[in-house]
Parts: sequence; structure tokens; C-alpha cells
Amino acid sequence: MNFKQSIQAEKENIIKSICQLVSIPSTEGRPACGMPFGEGPAKALQYVLDLGRNMGFHVENFDNYAGHIEFGEGEKTLGILCHADVVPCGEGWIRDPYVPEIIDGILYGRGVLDDKGPLIVCLYAMKILKDLQIPLGKKVRLIVGTNEETNWGCMDYYFNQKHVPFPDLAFTPDAEFPLKYAEKGVLQYELTMPLTGEISFSGGNAVNSVPETATVLLPSSCLSDLLANQSALEKEYGCKLDMLASEDGIHLTVSGTAAHAARPEMGINAITGAMAAVDSLHLQGDLGAAADFYMKYIGKDLSGQHIGAGFSDNESGSLTFNVGKVTVRDHRLILSIDNRVPVTYSCHDVTLAVQKTIAKTPFSLEHEYATDSILIPRDSFLVTTLMDVYKRITGDINAKPEVDGGCTYARTMPNCVAFGALLPGQPNTMHEKNEGLHVRLIDTWMELYLEAIYQLAK
Repeated sequence: MNFKQSIQAEKENIIKSICQLVSIPSTEGRPACGMPFGEGPAKALQYVLDLGRNMGFHVENFDNYAGHIEFGEGEKTLGILCHADVVPCGEGWIRDPYVPEIIDGILYGRGVLDDKGPLIVCLYAMKILKDLQIPLGKKVRLIVGTNEETNWGCMDYYFNQKHVPFPDLAFTPDAEFPLKYAEKGVLQYELTMPLTGEISFSGGNAVNSVPETATVLLPSSCLSDLLANQSALEKEYGCKLDMLASEDGIHLTVSGTAAHAARPEMGINAITGAMAAVDSLHLQGDLGAAADFYMKYIGKDLSGQHIGAGFSDNESGSLTFNVGKVTVRDHRLILSIDNRVPVTYSCHDVTLAVQKTIAKTPFSLEHEYATDSILIPRDSFLVTTLMDVYKRITGDINAKPEVDGGCTYARTMPNCVAFGALLPGQPNTMHEKNEGLHVRLIDTWMELYLEAIYQLAK
């Protein structure tokens, strides 16, 4: 159907609503009464639900864990799964990430791509269909979570504790077009080493991101060697090294480039740069042992080969290996690891392989969190319908459904895929500084999601 006139009529309101939602800082915070993931996610959820209520939809809040907005009749339900929480912002933005602004046609702000912008677009697509009184054969339900970027407690509460029935089919606008029919397994864990003394080492702010900065305290005697090694290290690892001398030693700060853990090759890992710098000094003690382990079993390897987890298959390619954080806590050095596991292997396969490799090292594997891969048949009604919508709207007739290393809400239920929202060629700044959305692309998003909802629910 042709929705162009309706899209233009709502365009200004769509941008305004995205900006208002983005202006609510909604990273996970300390739980409080009635706010299981902190004040920010609860406020963001309430904003979305209030917006849906004002549009005339039926709205329900499930104790600020999650909520849904729905309309229509029918025995079956089409679900649209989105989230209102965001990852931390980091530093280096061209403007305040919670004061969204359009600069040279790009709307900047944390969440404009992941996932607040797509959420608002899907909500307005529902509004247009309702306002035009287009008959649909299924109920349409927009489900909004508040804990997607960490441990998905929102969806566990919504589906497993409140026992809301699964939609019959669904999509989530939280990846890339054309469509992700399969997602790799996600395995996160900690590699920990007990410490015999005091060290200071920190870097990264989320296990599912390539860390942009890392800082380590080194002995004052290391300064001349660091300066001698600086140029070679920066060239080999792509990082920037800064040294600051103080009474307690040399504070080495390494700067890299943030990226999503599912695509570690798109970033420059600052922890790797810092470990390489420490290793070049041939230190004794805990720091030297940690750096030696890191460079032997991890280093610049993004496929897990060095640590014994180099799994790969024809369906989804190689495993990805990302060190997202390094911390010192309770007399232990902790490396937080994120692996994306090929679809024909289980996360348990990877765990066993890593444990075997590190068995005789100072490190051990702890606090494993795993969610195995998903695979929706490429000839299913859901996949073929959405691919047809994408091809007709974009003219990209050669597009094919893809496998992704991302971890989306498609894993929460049967018969769900990731459909968008990033278009081919659209800069992917999810989880990065200066997250930005080209405003002109909102029209294409609206066309795609309007047609997708109509075709799946008619």
C-alpha cells in the first residue's frame, strides 16, 4: 500500500518523539522501589507507554520490567519487540548524547539507532494503520523491554513470570536489513586470575562492546621503555598511548575505537593495546603474568583460535572473541569476554575448549552466561514475507536473508527474526560515540515497517 502521504504528515512528530525518548538517560541503574533496573529505564518505558496511550492504543505496564502497546482484533498476534534501555555513552561525543540535535541532517543521541529510534518508528507505523482504519486479521502488539543491553530480565519477567503468551510471529527492529534469519550463540564469561599484590588496571564499560579506553598503573622505572616502544606499539595495535608520571608511578592510558562485540573487527581494542604495552616491558609479578597470558592466548586474535575456540561453519562463519572489560576486584584481575558462537556449535562446546586450553595457566573461567543460537527456516512465511517487503520497498531485488552475530530479542520466543533497522550503507554507530541517524532515512524506515506490519497482519 502507499503510505507516503501519511508518513510525511507524521514526520515532525516522529522526530520529536525520538528526541524526547533519547533525552531520558536509560542505562541500567541501581534497582529501586518499582524500578527493577533503575530510574532511567522505568522513565523511558513510561514515556513510550504514555505516548501509545495518547495515540488511542491499549497499554499495559508490567511492573516497569516491560510493557506493551496493542491494537486490532484476531485470534493471532503479530509481535514487534523493542527496547528502551541503552548502553553507556562513553566520552568524545560532539554534543551531549542525552540532548539530541540534528547536525547536517544527522540526529545525534544515545539510542537513535539502538533501539529508541526504531521503536518510535514502529509505534507511529501502528498509529498510521489504526488512523487509516486499515482492516487487519491479527492483533498487533509492540512489546517494550528495559533490560536488553544487559541480562534480559525484562523479557524473563514478561514471558516467564507474568506468563504473557508468545505472539504467533514477530520481528525486532534491532539489527540490520534485509533480515537476520539466524543469530549466533552468545557466550559471556570472566577469565579471572588471583593477585598476590596490589595492581591498578581498568578498561571498557560493557562486555558487549569493544573497549575504547584502558588505564594501567606502571612502575616509574618503565617510562623510558614505554617511550621507546610507543611508536611501534601504536603502529601495530592501532591505539594511542598517553603516559602521565605521578608520585605513585606511570599512568598509562590507551585509547582505541569502540564497536559492537558482535563485530570486533570494526573497533580497536584498548585493553589489547594496554596488555601489549605491559608485555613489552617484561615485568615480573601479577602484571607481567597477566600480560604474558593475554598476548599468548588472546592478543589481536578475534576468532578464538589462540585460546582453543576457533570454531567455524559454512552457515554462519567464525566465532568472534571480544575482551570487553578489564577490572580489579576482590584481589582478582578479571577479563570480561564476549563470544559469538557459530550456529552449528553450542556455547558449551566453547566453554569446554577454553577451559581445556587455560587449565595450566593462572586464569580460570567463571560466571558463564550463555544463550544458544537461533535459526528460522528461510522458506518460512515470516522470512519470505519480510524479504518480499524489503525487496519491493528498496528495489534491492538480489538481497538475501543473513546470519548475524548480534543478540536480539528474536531469541526470546519462537518464530521471531531481526528485521532492520540499519539499511545497507547506513553508518553503524550502535554502541559507539556519536550514535547518529540520518533523518532522511526515517521515511524508508516508515515505509518498510508499515508495509511489514500490514503484510504480516492483514
